[in-house]
Amino acid sequence: MINVNSLPLTSGAAPVVLDVLALAALIWLLVGPRRHLQRAVPIAVASTFALTVGLWFVSELLWNLWGAPLPLAVYCFIAIGILAMILVIPKVMVQRSLWVRISTPVVAAVVVLASASLVNQDFQYYPTLGSLFEDSGVAIESLAQLKLQQPSAVRMSPTPTREATWTPPADMPRDGVVIRTSIPATISHLPEAPGYVYLPPAFLGSPRANLPVLVLIHGVPGGSFDWLRGPQIAQFMNGYAQDHKGLAPVVVMPDAGAINAKYPPLCLDSRQGKGATYLTQDVPNWIKKTFGAGTYSPGQWAIGGFSYGGTCAMQLATNYPNVYPTFIDSSGENEPTINQGRSELVRAYFGGNEAAFAKQNALDVLKTRRYTTSAGVVTVGASDSFYRPQGIEVYEAMKQAGMDVQLQEAPGGHAWPAWKYGVYNNMDWLMGRLTAGTGRPLVAPKPQPATGTWRAGTTTPGWKRPSGPLVRSTASHAAGHRRGSGVERIA
Repeated sequence: MINVNSLPLTSGAAPVVLDVLALAALIWLLVGPRRHLQRAVPIAVASTFALTVGLWFVSELLWNLWGAPLPLAVYCFIAIGILAMILVIPKVMVQRSLWVRISTPVVAAVVVLASASLVNQDFQYYPTLGSLFEDSGVAIESLAQLKLQQPSAVRMSPTPTREATWTPPADMPRDGVVIRTSIPATISHLPEAPGYVYLPPAFLGSPRANLPVLVLIHGVPGGSFDWLRGPQIAQFMNGYAQDHKGLAPVVVMPDAGAINAKYPPLCLDSRQGKGATYLTQDVPNWIKKTFGAGTYSPGQWAIGGFSYGGTCAMQLATNYPNVYPTFIDSSGENEPTINQGRSELVRAYFGGNEAAFAKQNALDVLKTRRYTTSAGVVTVGASDSFYRPQGIEVYEAMKQAGMDVQLQEAPGGHAWPAWKYGVYNNMDWLMGRLTAGTGRPLVAPKPQPATGTWRAGTTTPGWKRPSGPLVRSTASHAAGHRRGSGVERIA
């Protein structure tokens, strides 16, 4: 039986068929009597242009709704939908057939739907039909359900598990599970919001692997479900685990944006909430207590994110290297921002105290500290003209501060093809570093092939090394260890 929810929206036949139907529908809306062609169509085109420019002015310059410029192509796609809606009025007025009048709005709706599809294909925010309705493509359970399925006591190695010395237990499942839960803000007292935790197969068997933890932060606007929807992180981790004896990190996706708040917490401790405390104390404490993951050392912990989440990852890795000595900053900014501007940020978050902001602002902190055990990756979209320069600035500042940091150029702009690149293409490096459990710097990069193909963990087919101040990345693995025994409980 065909699962309609799995129908791809960004690839395959569905978007192509929709585009063809929309083109035919738009032509039908444009064609008509001479008066329609000479008067109605030019007026509709001019009105569309004016409305689109007005939308651009309000969203980009007046209110800064997106926090960064949207690609010109997105406004062109939106304009197609606007034109179709405007053409409905003159098309209905010149038609005598009741059937044609009724069907005209339906035809226009096809164009509008295709317009939205083109925008989605650019951002790849909704990869499947089910993702429109928060269907991630994998089963999501509650913590209570997991407790019923798992034994009360499971033997687990006291030291980080590495693939070379790990023997999967007979009862280990093929895939991991996703848990929907609320991570309590015991210390920070932030408003509770749903978060998600991915548990790999090696966590679900007995004995249980001693696993590292990867905390992934979403963008704003957005929420904790984004990593499950756009990049389908659970499916990716399942595939990775199947190739590595069931081993993958425990992936934690907390809410870091306070979606209902006037001002997002920005992963800072400020008048708008203790976002940094939540992510550096509440979240790690709860994960360790509940799942027993990441308990060996801070070297088992990494933080990553895209856009707003990338900025958070950069901020927390800089301010709390003892909590997150490993990080992945995908298309982040050079400092926390809000739509109202920097001056409003300093006023609303720090009472106008620039020095208080500077104490937590990564670029300022990097000038005063040295980092000998921190390592990470900064990725920038190849066609992301707004965030790319900021990522390069962050990379240079981190490098000057002694971090073992790599700069990688990802395909695409400020959208999921670039955002997921940092995690997807650096998993071998990430697991090698996190399973060492020490948090020590990376080993020197391995020589790359003479062909010039750029490699970042796993090679992207057809992707060539870009020009600019970029470093080649490699998957590095620390020395192995022997497994011991121990007992952990899901509290």
